[in-house]
Amino acid sequence: MKKILIILFLSNGISIVGQDVHFSQFYNSPLTINPANAGAFNGDIRAYSNYRNQWSSIQSAYKTYSFSVESQLLKYKWPNNYLGIGLNFFNDKAGDLGLGLSQTNLTVSSILALSPDLTMTVGIQPSYMQYSIDYTNALTSNQYVNGGFNPNLPTGETNLNNGFSFFDVSTGCTFNYARGESNIASHDMLIINVGFSFSHVNRSVLDFGTVEELYPKIIAHGNSNIGIVNSKLSIMPSYLVVLQGPQKEITAGSMVRLFITESSRYTGNISESAILFGGHYRWKDAMITSLGYQLGEYMIQISYDINLSSLNRSIRYRGGFEISLKYTNPEIFGAGRSSSLDPKFM
Repeated sequence: MKKILIILFLSNGISIVGQDVHFSQFYNSPLTINPANAGAFNGDIRAYSNYRNQWSSIQSAYKTYSFSVESQLLKYKWPNNYLGIGLNFFNDKAGDLGLGLSQTNLTVSSILALSPDLTMTVGIQPSYMQYSIDYTNALTSNQYVNGGFNPNLPTGETNLNNGFSFFDVSTGCTFNYARGESNIASHDMLIINVGFSFSHVNRSVLDFGTVEELYPKIIAHGNSNIGIVNSKLSIMPSYLVVLQGPQKEITAGSMVRLFITESSRYTGNISESAILFGGHYRWKDAMITSLGYQLGEYMIQISYDINLSSLNRSIRYRGGFEISLKYTNPEIFGAGRSSSLDPKFM
């Protein structure tokens, strides 16, 4: 009788808890994949907001929210490097028992110029993570009597842990090569960025009554911006490889940016604009279609996962909807000043 149904949920839930959640638009959530991405952008302030609703056809679907803001320190003080700093909030909840994760990350990075075209960044990210669960809707074998189920009977279970929290640490590095002009058209631009990160360095422990170690996570990622000369197009391929415990995720694809309008050089009354479209494939799982629009400092992008796995029938052939918003302030702290280190990023 003590082999309760909730253990079946938790055995599945622990595999969910033991693995980190993520966004299909991983390239629009830089601080969740690598601490070294903090401050590695063109401008003084960058902010992202992400929302994901996965498997909306089932009850209590997965819902994930994230918000991050970044800036740069000492960019106009030090000759060959400066610091990046970022703050990220993350919340995920799913299932009838409201299995949830709330996470706050503080990120610090160092951006170092190796040459006029090549930049290296390293970063560290201490995090405060809090898991929670609501046993109100829990079902156990104690509620089965004479072959029938009675939800009004007590579950008969005690000493269940409703939540726990701990500190975690991640670290990473990136290499960025860039030449050409850095603007929304990027017709003659070539940017290549690759990175590696290692999360859960301190091997934190999960405890919902059954103690289990949070698997360390290794990520390899990359993206590029390849301007097509004498056209209004640029190609933006990207990839993500995640290894965590017994799980493996490989995602690759490309976006295309089509330049629409050029900003007015003198009055500033007209902002540059572009549309983005493309897709990615997550190995043995889903196709991801994406569409976005960029206007000056603002960008919005939506995507939809088309599930291709055996789970398709269970979720009624519905995948995951995702939307991301981005704001980048080009120059406020450094207006009128120059820096010997002026790398170009995506």
